[in-house]
Amino acid sequence: MRITAIELKNFRNYEHLEQDFFPGAQILYGNNAQGKTNILEAIFLCTCARSHRTGRDSELVRQGCDDYDVRLEFLTDKDRSEEIRIHYLAPVSNDPLRLKPIRHIYYNGVRLERISDMMGIFNAVIFAPEDLQIIKDGPAARRRFLDLLLSQIYPAYFRDLIQYQHLLTQRNNLLKKLRDLPYIADSDSDYNLHLEIWDEQLSNCSARIISRRQEVINEIALLANESISQITGLKEELSMRYRSSVPSAKDLNREEMREILLGKLREQAADDILRGSTGLGPHRDDLILSLNGIEVRPYASQGQQRSVVLALKLAELLLLRQKTGESPVLLLDDVMSELDGDRRYRLLQTIEDHQSFLTCTDLSQVLIGCNDRNLADFIEEYTLFNVHQAKLTQVIL
Repeated sequence: MRITAIELKNFRNYEHLEQDFFPGAQILYGNNAQGKTNILEAIFLCTCARSHRTGRDSELVRQGCDDYDVRLEFLTDKDRSEEIRIHYLAPVSNDPLRLKPIRHIYYNGVRLERISDMMGIFNAVIFAPEDLQIIKDGPAARRRFLDLLLSQIYPAYFRDLIQYQHLLTQRNNLLKKLRDLPYIADSDSDYNLHLEIWDEQLSNCSARIISRRQEVINEIALLANESISQITGLKEELSMRYRSSVPSAKDLNREEMREILLGKLREQAADDILRGSTGLGPHRDDLILSLNGIEVRPYASQGQQRSVVLALKLAELLLLRQKTGESPVLLLDDVMSELDGDRRYRLLQTIEDHQSFLTCTDLSQVLIGCNDRNLADFIEEYTLFNVHQAKLTQVIL
């Protein structure tokens, strides 16, 4: 895939921007707080209708405005011209038609009814400072990483996630009601009466989600291990393991997994009622990352953590290309400032087959690689843009 143009209206600090882009690397440079990251954020928004920095659309609206509009034109690898547009309207208290937030998503001019309908249309992989949360934060951050990747490859997986969250909410609501009754519903008859219908559906949906996660982890682990060696130039071994609610999940088929989940939900029904929440399922699982046999999160240095996350992102890029037949766009937000010359050089070598967007405050972070070689020595095409006060100016050196 290759982005050919973007249009922003009232998005972050952009009042109105129309900008063409070109094959190869697009390098956005300038001082901080000028709008470089906002461009990458708008591009990533078109993959899943969600920013990588915030879950609130209201924070994306330019100050003093009540809506934003993002339009992205891109070419597929089959040379088809396509377009994604997202128009968000914030609530307006004195307008009866705008009492709630409204978000419209269009694909080639046709409005999509659900977010799930846009998954897989336009694919991009972003690596930003916030992505260190994959390592530093709890299991939810690592599940988000897996879920977004899987949703771009398998749109049906995204629908499973939505269904699972609905079923989980319904079961938890029922658990709270049962907890507030004057007795604990722990007999077989009480279980069958109250929970069986939800547990059957929940175990079915859970088995599909866990099975897909396990499948993609097995595939991305190999690619990430190759990527970290390429980035660091060292013989480091990166491995990953899925910590599941189902013991030995990687050795089970989907039906076996469903039966185990159903049995476990029934076994711990009384405990779930006392807690008022469901204690097992895909919403409690985790991805364990290890470097040279040592778990990354508690023991790896800051530099090692950054290298691991970058390896995961490059593996995501490669896996998306393998599975979809399209080369995703790569977004690198202020990554070069954190890497030494050798690592910058190796990273830029790995992305030459993809259109990429790189932000930096100093061109020397990108233009100089290993042994002071110029970017043009290993990337055939690149375009420079100076970003100043929400305006992009193409620069010819």
